Amino acid sequence: MSEELDNKIPDLEIPDIDLEDYEIPEEEDNTVEDESGGSQTFAWIGSGQGGGRIAKAFYDRGYKKCIAVNTSSHDLDTLDLPSKQKMLLDVGEQGAGKNMQKGNEAANRYKQNIFDLMRRTYGNNVDHVFVCVGAGGGSGSGSVLVLIETAKKYMKYIGHDDPEKRVGVVMSLPTRGEATSPQVSSNAYEVLKVVGEYAEEKLISPLLIIDNSKIERMYKGLTVKQFWPTVNNTVSGLFHVFNVLTNNPSPYTSFDPTDYSSVLQGGGVLVMGVAKLKEFEDEQKVSNAIKSNIEKTLLSEVELSDATAAACVAVGSKDIMENTSGLMDSLSYGFDTLSSLCPDAVLHRGIYEDNKDSLRLYTIVSGLKVPEKRLKQLK
Repeated sequence: MSEELDNKIPDLEIPDIDLEDYEIPEEEDNTVEDESGGSQTFAWIGSGQGGGRIAKAFYDRGYKKCIAVNTSSHDLDTLDLPSKQKMLLDVGEQGAGKNMQKGNEAANRYKQNIFDLMRRTYGNNVDHVFVCVGAGGGSGSGSVLVLIETAKKYMKYIGHDDPEKRVGVVMSLPTRGEATSPQVSSNAYEVLKVVGEYAEEKLISPLLIIDNSKIERMYKGLTVKQFWPTVNNTVSGLFHVFNVLTNNPSPYTSFDPTDYSSVLQGGGVLVMGVAKLKEFEDEQKVSNAIKSNIEKTLLSEVELSDATAAACVAVGSKDIMENTSGLMDSLSYGFDTLSSLCPDAVLHRGIYEDNKDSLRLYTIVSGLKVPEKRLKQLK
């Protein structure tokens, strides 16, 4: 039998190769360093025009592990990111034209390239990846599920065994004007429904929903030039505050990196808010501020009783902390208010000093359900 097999295998002339003269080309190291000063190392990938703008807002705050992909070279050209951190998903024309299928096919075609770009740009030190998209278009909405799976693959590649807890989504919903287009509303409904299910089933964590229609009602009078920076800078700013606070000690009560991670990994929808108080001796005013900073958040309206994790962090000057009579009672009452709003949530709290002459209350809540009312409005 072996002789018959030998007869079927042809003799091959194998050339001699001098391995000492053969150099394996080194892959260029494009890893960028995080400059945020936070406790967590975040990485961002923005897809489509809206997603690219969101990711860029975080890049501007020092989160340099940021990449952008788009089916439109024009949109990429207007995004002020290093060229090595941008990738065109070429579909043979400028953009996906609100066609989610075209966006999905493009992301699938380039998913290995996207993974390689993540690996080169992010390096091996990342705690959480966020996929940023605008719901309503073709590129972002169509690519989001592919990007989620690619980000999970990357997180497993660098050694995390719980990627579903370490890949989140930041999604912006259409403005009222944009939503008058049946195609835009349909796209937004479909992508919010599917990604919302991912979040509620804890296949991703968390989902942040930026409701541009709500923002239009809250901040009337913004110019076109002011609108997008106002929205994205506010969201990135809130995110950044929590990340920086958890990287600093407190002489009172710390909200530490583990606390922050537990909120981010709580699954479901996440909301954040901030309230500034000039009068803070009154317990009821502190309590009302905590309620209002969630109600007035730029994120979509949600039912807080569904929460699984929450935190409230008070920040004020040394003078406020040392000389305000009854402040501890007011803060405790405020923390208890949040606990009553989120009865099943694990509640974290923090108290920090800074050099500003106001008291600010920062609140973050996760594990929430997708707002059904908003979903129905898009349908």
